[in-house]
Formats: sequence, C-alpha cells, structure tokens
Amino acid sequence: KQSITYTKAITLNTTQNFFTLEFSALDLRAPEQNKYRYQLEGIDKNWIENGNRRNVTYSHLPSGTYVFKVQGSNSLGIWSDKIAELKIKILPPWWQSWWAYLIYIFIIAFGLKSYLTFRMKRAKLESELVFEHQEAKRIRELDTLKTQLYANITHEFRTPLTVILGMANQIKNNPENYMASGLDMIARNGNNLLKLVNEMLDLSKLESGKMTLQLKNADFISFLRYNVESFQSLAATEQKQLHMLSDSDTLILAFDAEKMRQIITNLFSNALKFTPAHGNVYVSVSQEGGITHPDRKLVLSIKDTGIGIPENQLAHILDRFYQLDNSQTRKAEGTGIGLALTKELVKLMNGTIDVKSPPVGATRGTEFIVHFPIITVHDADAEPIFIPPYKVHDNIEIGEKEASPRFLESNSYNSELPLILLVEDNADVVAYTASCLQDYKIAVGKDGVEGYDIAIDVIPDLIITDVMMPYMDGFEMVDKLRRDERTSHIPVIMLTAKADIASKLEGIDKGADAYLEKPFHKEELLLRIKKLLEQRKLLQAYYGRQIGIVADGDDMNKPVTDISYAEKIENEFIKKIREVVEANFSNSEFSVEKLCKLVFMSHSQLHRKLEALTDCSPNQFIRMVRLNKAKELLTNPSNSISTVAMESGYNDPSYFARIFKQETGLTPQEWRSRQNE
Repeated sequence: KQSITYTKAITLNTTQNFFTLEFSALDLRAPEQNKYRYQLEGIDKNWIENGNRRNVTYSHLPSGTYVFKVQGSNSLGIWSDKIAELKIKILPPWWQSWWAYLIYIFIIAFGLKSYLTFRMKRAKLESELVFEHQEAKRIRELDTLKTQLYANITHEFRTPLTVILGMANQIKNNPENYMASGLDMIARNGNNLLKLVNEMLDLSKLESGKMTLQLKNADFISFLRYNVESFQSLAATEQKQLHMLSDSDTLILAFDAEKMRQIITNLFSNALKFTPAHGNVYVSVSQEGGITHPDRKLVLSIKDTGIGIPENQLAHILDRFYQLDNSQTRKAEGTGIGLALTKELVKLMNGTIDVKSPPVGATRGTEFIVHFPIITVHDADAEPIFIPPYKVHDNIEIGEKEASPRFLESNSYNSELPLILLVEDNADVVAYTASCLQDYKIAVGKDGVEGYDIAIDVIPDLIITDVMMPYMDGFEMVDKLRRDERTSHIPVIMLTAKADIASKLEGIDKGADAYLEKPFHKEELLLRIKKLLEQRKLLQAYYGRQIGIVADGDDMNKPVTDISYAEKIENEFIKKIREVVEANFSNSEFSVEKLCKLVFMSHSQLHRKLEALTDCSPNQFIRMVRLNKAKELLTNPSNSISTVAMESGYNDPSYFARIFKQETGLTPQEWRSRQNE
C-alpha cells in the first residue's frame, strides 16, 4: 500500500516464506565502506555481521510473527543510533488456521463422542448378549426342570391310573377272583391321585391368596399324638421307629386342624420316606417364652436319621417342584409339591419353617423346625373342643412293603410255562401286572439292581421292566443285560409312564424289543409277549439250521427276515459253544460241567441260555453236535463204524449206535446205506 521505506509491517501468506530484504545506509562519503548488521527476532538469537553486503535472504520460514532489525555504520566505523525495524507476519497454511483448529476440535470431539457411543453400545450389546445367554441358559434349565417335573407328575398319575383302569377291567371280566383285592387297590390308588390333585389345588389357592384359616381352640398335644400314632403301623412295617417328646401334657391354642394335619403329614411322610430301615424319626414339641409372654411360640421339630440334604441344596428344598434327587433312579417317588405346600401353609398361619442337615461326614439326617404363634380365639364354647384328624392311611401312601415275593406262581403253575421276570418298584403295579400274566411263571424284582441280578441268576424267557426305578433305571438295566453274554438273548418289554418320544427312542436304542406306556392294555401286553416268544421259537429254528443241529422241516422253514446285531451275537455264542464241543471230540469224558467251566457259566445259566436259543439242553446240544460230526464221517465209506464212533467222542461203538438210532431212527449202517442210494 506504500513504500517499503515507510512500511512498519508486512503480511505474507504461507507460500511467501522465501524472500530477500535489501537495505542501505545514507552516508555518501564512502558508501562502499559502509557496514551492516541485522537480526530477525524469532530466528536469530544474536546480531549477525553482514559486512558491506546490503541484503539478506530467508527461506522456508515457518508461519509466525517476526521483527527484522538492521543497523548500519559509516566509513569511520560509527554505528547509527537508530535501528530500522520491519514487522513480518507469515500466515500459517489453511490446515493450521484457527478455523482449521476449530474443525479439528470439532472432529476430535465428534470422534470421541462416536467412540464413547460405540463403546457404550458395544458394552450394552455385550451386556445384552451376556444377559440373553444367561436368560437362554436359565430358560433351558427351566425347560429341563419343567420336562423333569412333567415326567415326574406324569409318572405319579400314570402309575396309579394303570392299577385303577387295569383292576377295573379285571373285576369286570372276572369279579369272583378280583373283586375284594381289586377294589382295595383301586381305592388306595384313587386316594393317592386325589391327594396329589388336592395338593396342587391347595398350592394354587395359597399363591393366589384365596385360602383362609378356620381356627378353633384345641389341645395341640393330643392332636399331634393322634397323628403320630397313626403312622406307627406304617413305620413298624418299614422297620422304622417313631418317638414323640413334649415339655407339657396339654397345650391349648387356636389352629386349623385340616391344614395342620397336612403340615404334619407332609413332614412325617418326607421323614419316613428318606429314613432307611432300622432308622428313627423324632418328634418334639415345646414353647418359646413364658405362659404370660404376649409373643410366645409353639416349636414343632421333626428330625430323622435318614440320608440328609447336601448343604448346597438346603436353600431350595422348600421350593415348589424342587426335588433333592431328580434322576430316574431316585429311591422315592414324588413331585416336589408336598414341602412347598407345607411352607405356604406355615406362612398362612404366620409361622416360619427352617431346615437343618449336618454336613457330609457328620451324623446324617434332616430336621424341620416349625414355629407357630400361640393364640386362642373366642367362640361360644366355654371348653376347648378336640378336633379329630383324618386317618393318615386313608389319604396317603408313603411306601409299600418291600417284602414282595421273589417268585409268583399262578394257579395254573406249570414247570413248562415260560418264565417272565417283572421288574417294578410299585407293589400295586406288580400285583395287577401279575394278575394279567396268569399263563406264565413270574419272577419279581423291585428295582433295576435286583432285576439284573435275578435275570443273571434264572435267565428268564422274557423281561418286563419299568424305567424309573431306584438304584438302577430300566435303560441302564437293559443296556447291561444286552452287553452280558448270559442274558443278551432275552426279549425285553419296557412298561413305563415315561411316554415321551425321546424316552421311547432311548429304550429301543438300549435294546428293548417293545415299549408300552402306562396305563397299558392287557390284550396288547399279552399279544406282545406271545409274539416275542414266538419270534424266539423262529430264531431257535434259524440258529439250529445255521449250525446244523436241527433238521429242516415245514415248521422250521419260516423265514427270519430281521436278524439284528444282538441276535447275530447269539449266533456267535452258539458257534462258540459248538467249537468248544468239537475241540473236545476226542475226550470221551467231556461233560456239561466241563463245558460250563470252559464258557464261564453256571449249569443253570447255560441250560436256560441254550434252551432259549436252540430249544436244546446242554446235554442234547453236545449229543447233536457229535452226531452231526458222525453223519459227516459216515458219508465216507472208508470209515468204519468204530472209527466214526471214536472220532465223534464215543468209546463204545454199541452205545454210539444206540444213541444214533434213538435220534435218527436208523442205525449208522442203515443211515450210510440210505445216503449212498
């Protein structure tokens, strides 16, 4: 805008950072001897002597504000008093401008906000995923619990329904034989169903707040003693003892007799259920606080010497539908309703209930402690009245006698009848099923372990088993039977309340030949048994033809189209027995006892196994194998009858000829002649 001489400041853009400044001193006596010095504040720390050169060049100066100073001297070396100055401002590039930095701040702020939002969303998403995973896991656990609960409740309903419907048909078809015992079984199982339904309804009423108390003054000690004594006969049957202790002979208070009876019954039944034989159940009642204390309480304790409760399950034992043992091999049936109902009833009475169980290693057992407030009500009766409880045995079946007969014999008992092993833990179902099998011999096992032991011992012709049983369930028992060479041939019918398709597939996969649901139809069960036994007869003929111990005949030529893996194992078993016999042809003293030792089976086991597979006893089997060998040798005319007898395991040719004729109807010579015709 004006001469540089008079300009105090200049402004350059960022690209004008390469420039030259020119200056001069106004001393004209000897201008070539004038000298100069300069300094650019911001770049040069000190003055720079420039001699007589009158310019200076700066390049690549960074943006900023500088002050250029210059001073001159004359030829005499005298420096001027005045210093010339020029303010130089180099503008920064656009990316270093204030508005660029503002944009940067905005971008950084936006980026930081976006990052924080992203992290928050990601954390929320991860939290939701964790929650969903936990929720899915909880739902799966809940579904598993529901499935198990439904299975247990189904089992609880189907088992008594099997007896009720079955015995009703038995009474209808044959009232003379089944009227008395059948009606008792129907009534007993009907009461069990009614109790279960009532418990579920009562629990629903309690949760909805629709149940009320009917309080009456009564002697609680007498009421409790009456209930305890009603369990005495059942406890004695199960070889258990009940003991009642009280710090007073009478105690008048107001309570609802029916609901109190339910509490006592559920706690007693639970204690007896999990107490082993020769165990004890202790009942004690006492008071907390003095007679005149306004908040005195009744303390009811029921303690057993049973299996106890693990510490990690104590907090859940009173939850609805919770069961200590939810497996198919649990030793006591139940739905998990009784204790939950007890808890709600105690709560309805303004009481509390606690559970104690010593840890593992201490004396086992469980103690339920109930606290009730002691109150009385004012009614028209001057004297308190005694409210008699219901009879416990009319409403609850805690257990059955375990002294079931090992073998049941029908009126038409015959040693030639097929032997059926019935494995079932419910005595009423055993009684009803046995009544349907009057045309068979029956052996009974009350659980999977006993059923397996009996099957090994007696080698039955057929097995009927439940699935849910103590100690060993039906699936495991069938699997073990199929893997055992002694029992792998036995047909198995699963007769169970587990009616879901998964259980059915598992049962068939384990080796069951039939899977029937409870309640079952008698006709279907009998037809299944008949057809399975007929199939065994066909297999006997098949195996006989395969190894040459049965001659082909019209009744033996029926096709056996389905030879399963298990049945192929049976074929291998027979081949193994035959090979053992053939390996001992030269041993004339070879007997059934020696055969049993060589195949590691008892005489009865081998007899039942071979008879089931070939319809031959071990002695007959040995004889048939030897005679088949003799027939093979007789086809060679060069072999004498004596040689054939010796090589077939007979030292006496005459005895050999007698046995040969007994089996074939021909003498060895006649048989040879007929074969050569």
